[in-house]
Amino acid sequence: MKAVPRTPMRVVPKTPRVHQTVEKHRRDTSDKARDPVNVFCRVRPLQSDADLTSLRVKNSTTIALNPQDQLLQHHKPHNGAQREVQYIFKHVFQPDATQQDVYAAVAQPLVENLLKGRNSLLFTYGVTGSGKTYTMTGNLRHRGIMPRCLDVLFRTISDYQAKKFVFKPDKLNGFEILSEEDALLERQHEMNQRFAGSGRFAFRHKDSDPEIASQASVEPIPLLGLDEDNMYSVFVTYIEIYNNSVYDLLEDSGIQKTLQSKIIREDANRHMFVHGVTEVEVKTVEEALEVFQMGQKRKRMGHTVLNAESSRSHSVFNIRLVQAPTDSQGENVVQDRQNITVSQLSLVDLAGSERSSRTKNTGVRLREAGNINNSLMTLRTCLEYLRENQLAASNGLAPKKVPYRDSKITHMFKNYFDGEGQVSMIVCINPRIEDYDENMQVMKFAEMTQEVQIARATPMKQDLGLTPGRRKANKLFKIAVNNLNELGIPEAKDLEVDVGLVYSLGPDFPAYEMDSPEAQIKIRELMHYLEQRIEKRKKLRANLDIKCDSFRQMLMNLDRDNLQLRTELASLKAVYKQERDRSAALEKKVRIHESSIDVLNNTLSKQERQIEELTFKLNEKENMLTQKEHEKEKQKKKFSSKLAVESDKNKREFELKLREQRVKLQERMRIKDEKLRLVSNILQSEDLPSLPRSQSSENILNDRDRAPYTTRTEESSVPATRPDIYATPRHGAAAANNRHRRSRSAGDKWLEHRAANPVPLGTIMQPYLKNRKSVTKLTDLKELTSHGTTKYCLVSQDADTDGDVETKLYKGNVIPTCGGGAQVVFNDVECLKQKSPVHSPTRKRPSNGNISALGGGAVPSTVTSAQDVASRCNLGIEGHSSKKSKI
Repeated sequence: MKAVPRTPMRVVPKTPRVHQTVEKHRRDTSDKARDPVNVFCRVRPLQSDADLTSLRVKNSTTIALNPQDQLLQHHKPHNGAQREVQYIFKHVFQPDATQQDVYAAVAQPLVENLLKGRNSLLFTYGVTGSGKTYTMTGNLRHRGIMPRCLDVLFRTISDYQAKKFVFKPDKLNGFEILSEEDALLERQHEMNQRFAGSGRFAFRHKDSDPEIASQASVEPIPLLGLDEDNMYSVFVTYIEIYNNSVYDLLEDSGIQKTLQSKIIREDANRHMFVHGVTEVEVKTVEEALEVFQMGQKRKRMGHTVLNAESSRSHSVFNIRLVQAPTDSQGENVVQDRQNITVSQLSLVDLAGSERSSRTKNTGVRLREAGNINNSLMTLRTCLEYLRENQLAASNGLAPKKVPYRDSKITHMFKNYFDGEGQVSMIVCINPRIEDYDENMQVMKFAEMTQEVQIARATPMKQDLGLTPGRRKANKLFKIAVNNLNELGIPEAKDLEVDVGLVYSLGPDFPAYEMDSPEAQIKIRELMHYLEQRIEKRKKLRANLDIKCDSFRQMLMNLDRDNLQLRTELASLKAVYKQERDRSAALEKKVRIHESSIDVLNNTLSKQERQIEELTFKLNEKENMLTQKEHEKEKQKKKFSSKLAVESDKNKREFELKLREQRVKLQERMRIKDEKLRLVSNILQSEDLPSLPRSQSSENILNDRDRAPYTTRTEESSVPATRPDIYATPRHGAAAANNRHRRSRSAGDKWLEHRAANPVPLGTIMQPYLKNRKSVTKLTDLKELTSHGTTKYCLVSQDADTDGDVETKLYKGNVIPTCGGGAQVVFNDVECLKQKSPVHSPTRKRPSNGNISALGGGAVPSTVTSAQDVASRCNLGIEGHSSKKSKI
């Protein structure tokens, strides 16, 4: 495989001038002031009260670590010797320390450096499960360092952000400035990709991630010291180092695709960067957290015995702040990339060191743990070499070569350890006694790290000679001009503001040593510096003369205008006095009219309230009258219905009685005629025949009287003349024994005769007939005579006078006759009826008009009901139809 050059600077052979530059850089670095690495310690709370702790926080800077054998004993060792080991840090955060406390002490100074153009590095170090990721990113309830840094940064630069795509990465760790037209085209391209749903600009749902802290915390206060004459943009990158390979977590590819490893290169300023990394420009905290979530989904996590969600790689989240000065008007960025200042804050979440004997890792997990431990060991080795080189430099010895390239994590942050920014570290400790050995190694590493001195970076900002505060001044000037235009002053259009040059010859003379070997070079640089100051002085003097002339002319114009304005002011004062007197008189009249208007308004209000009250009473009266009319109509309908029902009822009863009387009279006349015929036959006959045992006239009359209770299958009408009534038996009905009794041991068998489509009764008490047979038509004699039928029940349903359904059950005994048939003797009538508790007089009553029409006149309901029963059970009396011959 062909080797890839690590940095572009090593492709071209170096010239002696480059060696001189490197040596100069080393000497400058050695001459700079140095600061130690800031090491903080955070103790994680115990997960259970039953756990034993192996350390003790003595004060805000000191921790005492106790050995295991001493912790397991309940008394101190003899001879009074203290075996605990003490470690001192810049600050120690106790278990009850909040995320805000950690941010304020550790990360807030780094954000301030970021705004001032300085680079900073913060990484968390500790064993697995000690709270490194919690400290860096937080959880759903408590925000970590990364979200708080973003929040404070965007709140500080919120009013000074440049438009999107004004600054564009050049893929070589630098930035270029686009014109307004090019930036507009880039924004249009991004919008098209959003609508097309492709690329990283596609619309995404902002779902909450447990790794991202909640927004419910207190809003941070913006930082001070921001240069208001600059424009700012924020870019973020998110990478991970897995198995000593660098991967871009924001790479524009699907989540399921395998990420391609990246290489670390050196830019033109000898700064290390990841070649081809994706830099995303963000404008809000929400947008930055969304980008972080997208990368978090690709981060490699794993499950181990010691930690359910263990990071299997080192993650690096870079926040890059790009700032550039504005032009003389404070509106647009100066189109010169040499004036761009790029500062970077790197937040590194190192994976925890592990022991395979405790994690029980095998296979891939064991390989991951080995690479993690190797990279951490390389970091420790580099820091140890840096400390030894510092001691060797003080003793005049040759320095050792620091093995930065042995690991990607140290190679990437080589510039920070060489003096390109401030370095801070948070050591996370799990105080359980089981982690004593690991904590001991972490403490030794932290103690050694604090002894490393880092050169202090002093960023140089370009001085363009522009007026400080020009952006704010131009903004205030525009607001004033707009206010004058709204007031209608035409001179506002001609006003101009001059915030161009600052009358300063530049910074002080730099310090030079004339006895150095490079004295000639220094002299030439000093001459060039003096020539620039002389040229700038000439420009400033010419500009001052022009401004003095314009100021003198402006003073003369103002004096002339002042004289004219005084004359106008005197005349205006007289007019003003007259208008003021006139205005006072008008105000007096207005007050009088307003008082009269108030009186009229009060009177009008009273009249309106009275009208409303009367209207309300009138409506109540109308409602009462309407209700009474409804009740009156209701009562009228009710009584009319009752009157019609009672009249109809009386009429039916009268007709029934009249019919009964006619029938009785006709029967009596017939009986009398029969008696007369009998007497005539007796007188005319010579011999007296023997009288058969038949029904006498009294029995016949009694049978007629029992007609409502005993119904026969056919209507028998006695002829007017029957001379043989004593000679032959009467054939009107078959002979039967009314006292016939069947054996009760066999049980009663019912024959239920009902309509084809009966109306449901709907009553709780239902008719119960044990051992029954139901028929709808009785056309066959065998229905009565066969199967041992002993009981007969006829179900009749009619409407009563109120229109409700009334069900009647006519019950009788089936008695065999001498002709082989059977007759039914009715002995019981049951009535089932439903009645509503609320009487409704408006309900229509069923009419018997059809029945009356068929009979040729009004027939009483009782008679029609009886006739209907007789017609429907004409087979139940004799067991055969009247159309058939009698048996």
